[in-house]
Amino acid sequence: MKNSALCIKAVPYQEIIDLRDTVERLQSWQEPLVVLEKYFTNPNTPINKKQVVKDYYACSKLFQTFNTEFNRLIQEAELQITTIGTQKKLEHHKAV
Repeated sequence: MKNSALCIKAVPYQEIIDLRDTVERLQSWQEPLVVLEKYFTNPNTPINKKQVVKDYYACSKLFQTFNTEFNRLIQEAELQITTIGTQKKLEHHKAV
C-alpha cells in the first residue's frame, strides 16, 4: 500500500486527469454502440428492404465515426501512459 501511494504521488495530477478524461470519452460510446448491437443481433424482425438499407447506412456511418474516434482515443491514452511512464523513469534516474 505504501509503494502504491508513492507511485501515485509521483504522477503529475494533470496526467491523471488527462487519462481519466480519455477513458470517459471512450466510455461515452457505450450507449451509441448498443444501437449497433441491437441492429446486428435482431434477426427476428421482419425484413423491410428499404428500412434495412437505411439502417445499414446509418449504422455504417456510426461505426466509421466510432472507429475513427476510438482509434484516436486509444492512441492518445497510450501516449499519456507512455508519458507517465517516462516521467516516472526520469524521476527515478534523478533520484539515483
